[in-house]
Amino acid sequence: MPKLLRTAAVALLLTVFAAHAAPAPRDRVDAVADAIAANYFDPARGKTIADDLRRDADTGTFDTLQPQALADALTARLRPLDRHFRVRWDGDASPPRVPVGPRRPPQAPANHGIAKVEMLPGEVGHLRLDQFAHFEFDDADAPARRAIDDALAKLSGSRAMIVDLRGCRGGSPSMVGYLASAFLAPGADVYNTFHTRTRTMSEAPAIPYATPRTQVPLYVLVDGGTGSAAESFAYTLQNAKRATIVGERSAGAANPGAMIDVGEGFTVFVSDGSPVNPITRTNWEATGVAPDVAAISADALDAALRLARAR
Repeated sequence: MPKLLRTAAVALLLTVFAAHAAPAPRDRVDAVADAIAANYFDPARGKTIADDLRRDADTGTFDTLQPQALADALTARLRPLDRHFRVRWDGDASPPRVPVGPRRPPQAPANHGIAKVEMLPGEVGHLRLDQFAHFEFDDADAPARRAIDDALAKLSGSRAMIVDLRGCRGGSPSMVGYLASAFLAPGADVYNTFHTRTRTMSEAPAIPYATPRTQVPLYVLVDGGTGSAAESFAYTLQNAKRATIVGERSAGAANPGAMIDVGEGFTVFVSDGSPVNPITRTNWEATGVAPDVAAISADALDAALRLARAR
């Protein structure tokens, strides 16, 4: 065989091999669609989303995409439908189904998510959270619960309180409910309830904060990096008319769920629950939490301090 023909034959074989070795885009799209149809909290909407995605694939929209580009394209395609949707590709890895949102995170964050506890001039307490750490609702001795108790105790003499959630991506609903109860009257019907296909779960704490400060002026800082459980905290207190929200509109990611392994290194986050607030009868999905007092993120703390001191 002439050298030129041998080279062409080898190139053809390599192309065929690569086509068989790499996961076909339509197969991966179909697997993602199956995961959505089987797990999305609203079965009818999940089926619609999955069917529409398969129709897009059938037109050849994704046929030329390599795995990482395919994951990015699917994320961009799905994200407008639910802010928690995302597709990831990690080579041949097959990560386990890792629950987030209203389930227990795999490990506790550093310092249980408490980034700063300080008394600012004017006796204004400042509590900043990077994450809402998990503990079981009825575990009064959980380390995360003791940590937030200690933080609140240090600020118990404040004349006003600022809870700073800028950049906080979320976490556990148990911390949301417990921390909110530190500023609400016992038994207040203001907590969000999460609805899945099979059950409901309220953020109302089984054991609320023992000595709530129901009259202390309260300000909650949010921005575009504030998501999920952090938004739930702000949304609950805003609609209960218990806190003034300061900063920028939050991310609008209300629906919790889990990463699901769909094979060939692909995983998809599917929302399998959705919160309902007893006051608004809805949630903050896609819309985010709108601030009562608008301020760019970098200036939000100063804006809240001015409000607290003026009051």
